[in-house]
Amino acid sequence: MSRAVAPSNVEELQQWLREMVEQLAFTRLIAAVVALVVRLRDLNTELTKQLAHLRRARPRSERLRALEGQLLLPWVMSAASRKDGAGPAPGAASSSAAPEAPKPKPKNGRKGVHPGREPFPRDLERVPQYNGVPPGLRLCPQCGIEMGRLGHSHCEYLDVIPAKVVVVRRTDETLKCRLDGTVVSAPPPPRIVERGVLGNRLIIEATADKFLEHQPIERQCLRYARSGVEIAPQTLGRCVGAHLDLLAPLAGAIHGKTRGAGLMATDATGIRILDPQAPEGIRSGTMWGWTNALWVSFFYCSAGDSDGVRRFLGEGNYARTVQGDGTNLLTFIERAGGKRPGCWSHARRGLVLCARSKDRIALQGVKLIAPLFAIERQSKEAGENAAQRLARRQLESQPLIDAIFAWVEQQRLVVPPGTPLGKALGYLHRQWKRLVLFLEDGNIPLTNNRRERELRKLVLGRRNWLFTWGDDGGERVANILTIVSTCIAHGINPREYLVVVTQALLERRNVDELLPDRIALSHPALCIAGFTAPELPD
Repeated sequence: MSRAVAPSNVEELQQWLREMVEQLAFTRLIAAVVALVVRLRDLNTELTKQLAHLRRARPRSERLRALEGQLLLPWVMSAASRKDGAGPAPGAASSSAAPEAPKPKPKNGRKGVHPGREPFPRDLERVPQYNGVPPGLRLCPQCGIEMGRLGHSHCEYLDVIPAKVVVVRRTDETLKCRLDGTVVSAPPPPRIVERGVLGNRLIIEATADKFLEHQPIERQCLRYARSGVEIAPQTLGRCVGAHLDLLAPLAGAIHGKTRGAGLMATDATGIRILDPQAPEGIRSGTMWGWTNALWVSFFYCSAGDSDGVRRFLGEGNYARTVQGDGTNLLTFIERAGGKRPGCWSHARRGLVLCARSKDRIALQGVKLIAPLFAIERQSKEAGENAAQRLARRQLESQPLIDAIFAWVEQQRLVVPPGTPLGKALGYLHRQWKRLVLFLEDGNIPLTNNRRERELRKLVLGRRNWLFTWGDDGGERVANILTIVSTCIAHGINPREYLVVVTQALLERRNVDELLPDRIALSHPALCIAGFTAPELPD
């Protein structure tokens, strides 16, 4: 903007205003004041948004009810302060009759209403513990004779037997022929690290602790040290690395399943890489999360460009339906003849951020979008298949989509595109053809939220172990997250699954037999009781 419109300080602004008044240039004066007010409003909105983002301790709900509650909170507090004041609010009519105090509601007791404690799982081991009456209480306090047994009462509670570290002393048998002196020794059982100081189960537990419970190797070594066992972090780290290399073929087989026929979806996040060749010793890599039904794959790329997507999909496999956000890294899929369904959570997010900054126009948009999520929730609760869901969408969601589109086009005519609300409306306008693809196929989800939930496994982990070493480390992280995430999606205990497949890989069994869907059939004991699979396309 020119100096006349946006003076650099207050003195220049005052001088410029005097000049405009003396010249009777009221049109320019009004335009400049309006532009200044709009600029201050935009800055205030942006600062309010940043302050709200910094103050929040966890992801805030984007649901309409929670958002309206956040917007109503200042009014409720103001009303409460007026109630607590000495007199009525300004402009309020006085009344001689005091309002009747509300009567307290009687509390409902739990007796006869509480359903009771749920029984413990039947497959858990029951450890008997006998609790007898001590000798000092076995004599009758009235007559002094020893009392006879009347019966027993039973109770159950959960407890844990702490893990302990042991030293396995293996004795290998050797045979010798009495006739010709031939000597034969028992073949040693396969191990993750041959002739290493750590056994297979300890290494497997360390891998699971790091990538399931997000405990860095150094913390695990401190835990062992408190038990009196000194394990060097370098030793444990190298053993875990060898375990991840052993599991790599299994992750590759899962990648092949994820690339198979069906609806694919993806999202990406960053991962910090320790690299001595980098200017500051640290650089950023990209981790792509992919899903296809119950198959989940993580794919590491050293750069955050579309090359990683191309390498994962494979040459000639671009004409697919791949759901994602509005990134331009996936536009080559559309050029190849594929489709890119959009995400309504991403479309709503910009409006939600503006609504949190007290923008009532943005709140209107959130209210228009909210019924779309309610319709999907009703379809899920009704257990509808893809055809039924599509029919419901065309009947109920299509009119809502038309109303949202009309509202977006109307607001774009009056809202400046550079403002936060203008950017949110621009996203909706640019992504509209992708956002409405869910009306053509009942298998396409309304949002890409599942991919974001899968990426949380990495996000939680990197907050603890912070870095990984080189591109090889990024690929190892991707492989193990691929395996444990697919296990969880299939309803299999990932820790015990690692025990089974590690032993099988050491015995050089066929990798296809170790995929989670096959293990669920051959080892039903590994399946998690009461597991509910994520919502999947038909």
